[in-house]
Amino acid sequence: MVPRLRRQVQPPLPWLAVLGPDGSGKSTVLAGVRDGWPPSLGPVHIYHLRPRRLNRRGGPAGPVVDPHGQPPRGAVLSAAALAFVVADWWFGYWTDVAPRRTRHGLVLFDRHLLDVLVDPLRYRYGGPTWLARLACRLVPRPDLVVILDACPAVVRARKHEVTPAESERQWSAYRRLAATTPGAHLVDASGPAEQVVQAVLAVLLAEAQKTGAGRAATA
Repeated sequence: MVPRLRRQVQPPLPWLAVLGPDGSGKSTVLAGVRDGWPPSLGPVHIYHLRPRRLNRRGGPAGPVVDPHGQPPRGAVLSAAALAFVVADWWFGYWTDVAPRRTRHGLVLFDRHLLDVLVDPLRYRYGGPTWLARLACRLVPRPDLVVILDACPAVVRARKHEVTPAESERQWSAYRRLAATTPGAHLVDASGPAEQVVQAVLAVLLAEAQKTGAGRAATA
């Protein structure tokens, strides 16, 4: 019973959230990590933004072509939406994410609530910044946060969802987030996808080595 309880509190593998602007290659990197993860270390589970246990609607339904196309909600509705997301995170983490981690699964998130601090308009958040920061402190925090770093020129060569000025702003904001977030790693995403995937895998395996979980892969 004690080992099982220990695995619930301290699962054997770290969990990772990948952040970055549209065009930085998040989906490609996550697929590459999934395919490159050593099978001996367990299955891989990929989520988008939140666990979605309280409401499964709103998941990815293809590429986002206009992330700022809708106006932000008012402060009251934004606060209510934020409270719902926090509740979904706690319920979903302990009923879905944590059990998968306990069974030696690798959990990867495409984006995280931290993203709202960089791009609130994408999530139609119109409340105060301090409330968004508080919500980010209240939800389960990944062991590792990889922020894909590519200059605006590279990002816009891949996708044109936002203006050049917004690309510049997001680039700076993601770099600030990387500098202030525990467990964050800024990974150069301007090169070939295979190179970026290997860099992220190296971060994951290095963290797994700390608990002994990654030794089988490197032995």
